[in-house]
Amino acid sequence: MRTSVDVHTFLIERDVPHEVFLTTGRLRSPEQLAAVLDLPQSEVGRVVVYDSPAGRPVAAVVPVGAVPDLDAVRRTLGTGPLRPASDSRASELSGYLAESIPPAGLPVPFRVVIDSSFDRDAVLYFPGGEVRSVLKVRGTDLVQATGAAVAAISAPPRTADGSGIRAGAAAR
Repeated sequence: MRTSVDVHTFLIERDVPHEVFLTTGRLRSPEQLAAVLDLPQSEVGRVVVYDSPAGRPVAAVVPVGAVPDLDAVRRTLGTGPLRPASDSRASELSGYLAESIPPAGLPVPFRVVIDSSFDRDAVLYFPGGEVRSVLKVRGTDLVQATGAAVAAISAPPRTADGSGIRAGAAAR
């Protein structure tokens, strides 16, 4: 299993200024990370893993409170069909626990696409590879280090009928 040390090593090898720090309790989601650290959702990201029949999984990085627009992810990467990976499959593909998958330090077949709202010179926060770790890095540095594609891929979470934002999801 991969850890925050793998994230740190990946970024150090690429001379990326960053910080990985531990919290006192387990962070079960990026939404909880934002709440515990009292950060605006626009500064906290989450990684959604997609499985590909071609064997190249995709990590879509979007702000907390948003979901990836699958069509936009496919168009950006020029990929065929993608399907959301279950937590167990995401863990198997990434080597990290599903609740702590970071945007950096992923294994080689992964392709990363980052929402354009994160391609800025601001400090952002992400799960850091372990349930108590947090990655703190500038958005532009993250894009450069991961070689990510950058595009407008985030969409608001939808209700089951597709009509709009779920009230609970927006509040997380």
